[in-house]
Amino acid sequence: MTVTNNAVISVALGYVEANPDDVDLIRSLIVLALHGPSIIARDTTPAHVTCRAAIVSPDWRVLEVRDAPSSSWQLPTGHLEVDDASLLGAALGLASRRGGVDPNMVILDGIVPVDVDATIAPAVPVLGEPEHVHYNVTYLFHVEDRDLAVSDARAHAVRWVDPATIPGQLGTRLVRMSREARLVR
Repeated sequence: MTVTNNAVISVALGYVEANPDDVDLIRSLIVLALHGPSIIARDTTPAHVTCRAAIVSPDWRVLEVRDAPSSSWQLPTGHLEVDDASLLGAALGLASRRGGVDPNMVILDGIVPVDVDATIAPAVPVLGEPEHVHYNVTYLFHVEDRDLAVSDARAHAVRWVDPATIPGQLGTRLVRMSREARLVR
């Protein structure tokens, strides 16, 4: 079962209800989903949806993985697969495939994404891909133990970083959430 445009719209509406300051960004995503082809297909231009997993440890360190093609560090991120049944499931699948995270070792923070942003994806002429926009839908997951969460760290290049090193609005939100979590303790 593939993620439909209506499912993306439903997630977007839930997100904007929790984050009303992001209404302009979400409005453009919803318009594309209402009027275009499958918003999750990687060949849909001018934009399509991708997913990310923000995985945090009890001490609020964030899991990053090394992206093989670019050798850069990032959250487990990627395009959706045809058989992904939900955006949440896609994010969890990426955490498993890209980061080696055991899906049974994570605790979902909530069904509403923690962040949605839009980034420019550069053209890839070899693949016939023009420059386009990725709407990155990020879900937050918690793990109780860093070492147990990553099932085979040797097979995956992973590291745990301070949330302040995560760029953009997502990094700001993770820093704020880590401070709030420390106050509760």
